[in-house]
Amino acid sequence: MTELRMRRPPIRDVRVVVPARDEEQTLGACLSALTDAMDALERADNGSGAQVRIRTVLVLDTCRDKSARIASDAAARDARIHVIERTDGSVGVARRDGVRVALSLEAPHGAPALDTRATWIASTDADSTVPTDWLTKQLEAADDGVDLLLGSVILAPDPEDLETSARWLEGYESVEGHPHVHGANLGVRASTYFNAGEFPSSNEHEDVGLVAAIAAIGGVIRSSARLPVTTSARRVGRTPGGFASFLSDLCGPELRPRDNRDTTSVRSFG
Repeated sequence: MTELRMRRPPIRDVRVVVPARDEEQTLGACLSALTDAMDALERADNGSGAQVRIRTVLVLDTCRDKSARIASDAAARDARIHVIERTDGSVGVARRDGVRVALSLEAPHGAPALDTRATWIASTDADSTVPTDWLTKQLEAADDGVDLLLGSVILAPDPEDLETSARWLEGYESVEGHPHVHGANLGVRASTYFNAGEFPSSNEHEDVGLVAAIAAIGGVIRSSARLPVTTSARRVGRTPGGFASFLSDLCGPELRPRDNRDTTSVRSFG
């Protein structure tokens, strides 16, 4: 065991945070995939003999569609899912508040309070679906001493918009050590998260802000393509400068290829 791993206790608690704004078309699939990932992690043997405790917090941010009903039904079926509502209209605030609520949830069965060094925060989006081994692979990285894990994404197939996927794939680096930052596929040790100042309360690029802050304090960052999340290929999104805006620019009127690093490259952080 390396010195790095000795300084970091095994993960005992996992908190998943999902912001959502008017996502009735995709929210059901998102929560179903997360349920499968939570089940898989609970079945996994982490070598310690102690089961990892998992909670998911869905943050409904200014929703006007049927997202609340879908979320309520999911929470009624699965006690691990918790729903909160906000009207801030900021994805940064939604993620930050979601983390705070997730970490404040009472531990089940009278268990000890959360140790932030042994707690892992996983972030995704309501228009995305995670693979079944998503959480399992994140905890494998955490046990290797990683403080921040940056995953890759795959665009959901859209037969009516093959052009977007084709242009996006022209420059996307789905490899180990890739340069991309996606709030839809990110995991971070809770102690590192707080030391870095949490998600900034911005309307866009809150994920990039967090990554830069973690790099600045010397956090151990790994980028991996081994746990890709499937995300929407829509060109009209919920934030002015988010992933959908990037796809729209990518296939704008002039249709000129461009570097598809939709957010700041992690290579510029270290």
